[in-house]
Amino acid sequence: MPKGNKSTNGQPKGPSKGQSKGPSKGPSKGSPRTAFQLLQQQLKWVDLIFEVLDARAPLSSRHPKHSEIFGNKPRLIFLTKDDLADPKASREWAKKLSSENEKAIVLCLKDRRRQPEVVNMALELSQEKLKQIEAKGLLPRPVRICVVGMPNTGKSSLINWLIGKKQVKVADRPGVTRGPQWIRVHPKLELLDTPGILPPNISSRNVGEKLGILNLAPAGAYMPEELAERAIIELQKRYPGAIERYLPDADGEDEPVGLEIPPANSSEEVDDEDDGGQSWKIERDLTISKQSKLNRRTGQDTALDDDAAEDGDAGADADAMPTSRNFSEKVNLQLIAERKRFITTKGRPDTSRAAAVFLGDIRNGKLGRITFDSPDSK
Repeated sequence: MPKGNKSTNGQPKGPSKGQSKGPSKGPSKGSPRTAFQLLQQQLKWVDLIFEVLDARAPLSSRHPKHSEIFGNKPRLIFLTKDDLADPKASREWAKKLSSENEKAIVLCLKDRRRQPEVVNMALELSQEKLKQIEAKGLLPRPVRICVVGMPNTGKSSLINWLIGKKQVKVADRPGVTRGPQWIRVHPKLELLDTPGILPPNISSRNVGEKLGILNLAPAGAYMPEELAERAIIELQKRYPGAIERYLPDADGEDEPVGLEIPPANSSEEVDDEDDGGQSWKIERDLTISKQSKLNRRTGQDTALDDDAAEDGDAGADADAMPTSRNFSEKVNLQLIAERKRFITTKGRPDTSRAAAVFLGDIRNGKLGRITFDSPDSK
């Protein structure tokens, strides 16, 4: 055997002295090149899927090809950020998403009292796999679990919730957790935290807008003013009167009157993992922008769920929705800016600032507990 080519344990060594390493050619053939390819590779080694969805948009925050990706592996589905979502809708979604091989649970990650319940549900879903391991005469091992979800749905926060301490990095933006990590959360449970899945092509304009409104899409993938206008239409459709109660009175009330406003520090720790949004291209933004401009020219409002295939009550007339407090003014970004006293240096309503604040208040629950996906959606 030539010297310098093999190590004592039979593994290849680096180049011998005088040999050139040559230029780097990147990943070798067959190695994963994207987070999605890496996930597909990792799924081959796990027994159970922990699928994390945002309870405010369970349908939109679910990968459109989830059945194809996960196959027949058992799944425990988490509807996170329950304290920000409509409780009635969350209960209906949990019931709808549960089946023989899939169980759904609505969860607030600020309260760890349900941690034993989650562990028991995971073990129950894994019983068949554990029996197979025993039947083959293999040594017992922890159930291997893969945590999967779109960016900012709370995957790392869920793991921290399970282990009771901050072991996985989280932040209030998509794309924080970069690499896979194995984490023992129970003597019989082992979690693999994976990069989140961001669909390269959003299935519809409605889905893309919802993800943007709820901060489930990377920053820069949308225009805040366009999203705020769409959020106004959707809120008037689903929760008539919510915006009117949120806005300060015209006679000078400084602070908005919220609906079930949580404490200032109540918003969940959110995380997540992806490629920083490079896969969501500008074509979707242009579509949203063109549609909104068309709406302003025609005076017609189109609710987020105007796709009949997504929501059966699509096409409702937002202008016909009832309001509260005898509100006679049409609600739009200009009115929000005026009521909140956001004025530019030229004395005009600062709609840009109004959009940013309005979207932030929606995400933090200051307009109430809201769900943008109807359980009746297909």
